[in-house]
Amino acid sequence: MTSTATSRPWSAASLRAHFLFVLILSLAVGGALYAIPSLGPSIWPYPMKSLATRFFASVFLAVAVASGFALQEKARAPMRVLLVMGASVFGLILLAAAADASRFTLGALGVALWVLLFAALSLFSLILLLRSRRDASADGPPVPRWLRAHFLLHTVVVLFFATPMLVAPSFEKQFWPWTVSDPIMRGIGGLFIGVALGTAWCWRQRSWDRVRLLLPVNVTFVSAVLLAVAIHWNVIASESPGWHVTAPWLLLYVYTALYPAYYLLRPPAREAGALQATPADDPRTDP
Repeated sequence: MTSTATSRPWSAASLRAHFLFVLILSLAVGGALYAIPSLGPSIWPYPMKSLATRFFASVFLAVAVASGFALQEKARAPMRVLLVMGASVFGLILLAAAADASRFTLGALGVALWVLLFAALSLFSLILLLRSRRDASADGPPVPRWLRAHFLLHTVVVLFFATPMLVAPSFEKQFWPWTVSDPIMRGIGGLFIGVALGTAWCWRQRSWDRVRLLLPVNVTFVSAVLLAVAIHWNVIASESPGWHVTAPWLLLYVYTALYPAYYLLRPPAREAGALQATPADDPRTDP
C-alpha cells in the first residue's frame, strides 16, 4: 500500500474528528461567554469587560459555524481555508497573550488550560493542513474577480491596523471605539493578523471551492460583534474617542460582513460537467 493511500483514511478520520471536537468546544465556550460575559475573567487569563468578552466569544461562535459547514463537506479541499484560519488565529492570539504574561490574573491551572486549548487548536489545524496538501485538489468555478479583490483589500486594511495593535497596543487604543487594556488590544491585534493571513491565502486561490467556507465565518463573526456593540452601546457612547473613530470602525465591520454575504447569496455558477469530488477526496469515506 502506498503512502498516499495509507494517509487518506488517516486524514479523513482525523479531519472529521477535529472539526467535530472544535464544533462542540467552540459552541460551548463561545455560547457561554456570549450569553454570560461575566464568565470572562474566570476563563481568560487577563481581565476584560463584558463587551470585550463578547468580542472574543464571537470568534468561537464563528469557528463553531465553520466547523458545522466543514462536517457537511464531501471533499477535503474546501476545509483547508478553515485549517489555515485555525492555525493562524489561535496561534497568534496565544502569541499575543505570551507578550503580556506578566499581567495574567487567572490562576496557574486556569492559564495552563487556556494555553493548552489555544495551542491544541492551532497545532492540530497546522498538522492537518500539512497532511492534506497532497490530496486537496479542487474543481469547480473560479473565484469571482471582485471577490479576490475584496480579499486583497480586506488583507491590506486589516494588516495596516492590526500590526500596530500587536506591537504598540498603547498607541493603537486611541483608534478603538471603547476602552481596552494593552493585553486586550494586543490580543485583538493577534486575532486580526491571523484573519488577514486567512484572507491573504484566499486571495491567492483560483478555485471557488477553496475559499467559500471562509465567507460564513466572516458573516458570523462580524454579526455577533455588531450585536454585542448594540447591546453595549452605552459603553461605546461613553468611552469612544468620538464619531471620527466609531463611524469608520462600524463601516469597516459592516463591509467585512456584506461582501461575503453577497457572494454567499450569489455564488458563481458551477459549470455543467465540472469534475466532482472523487471518493478518495471524501472525508466521510475511505478510498
